[in-house]
Amino acid sequence: MSKYSKEFKLEVIQHYLSGKGGFKAVGDRYGVKHTYIQKWVHAYKAHGQKSLTKTYTHYPDTFKVSVLQSMQQDQLSINQAAARFNVPAPSTISLWQRLYNEGGITALEPKPKGRLPMSKPFKPFTPTNKPVTQMTPQELMQELEYRRVETDYLKKLEALAQQKHLANKNKSK
Repeated sequence: MSKYSKEFKLEVIQHYLSGKGGFKAVGDRYGVKHTYIQKWVHAYKAHGQKSLTKTYTHYPDTFKVSVLQSMQQDQLSINQAAARFNVPAPSTISLWQRLYNEGGITALEPKPKGRLPMSKPFKPFTPTNKPVTQMTPQELMQELEYRRVETDYLKKLEALAQQKHLANKNKSK
């Protein structure tokens, strides 16, 4: 929720537009920073009451690039660009500018959010007694891999048993 209501912002803007004071004077009267009032007034002049409603918008990367190009061509400040394109926070445009300067247009593309999907649970392979001629190539590869691992395991087990046997023989001497 916004710190200031839409009605309050509208009242402050109307007071400023009536000519009863500048940004600082109106800010002091309402207890609001003058930079906020300046931003509200510029956005209100460009987009009307629609600019006072806070919206959570997803901006496509083409829109981001067009904002940055418009800033470059028309020599707009970040605050002016935010008011012209109705981007609620000028810091958003500042972020786009930094990302674009560091990584180009690809840096402006949306990043996936949240956790990565869980990996599929490991299912140990169990050899089948299916004839080789009836197996698919994938099944044959799995069977071959399983048999190779099994053979390696048995060889290692036999080598360890032999090593243990030799160690016991040497101790008894």
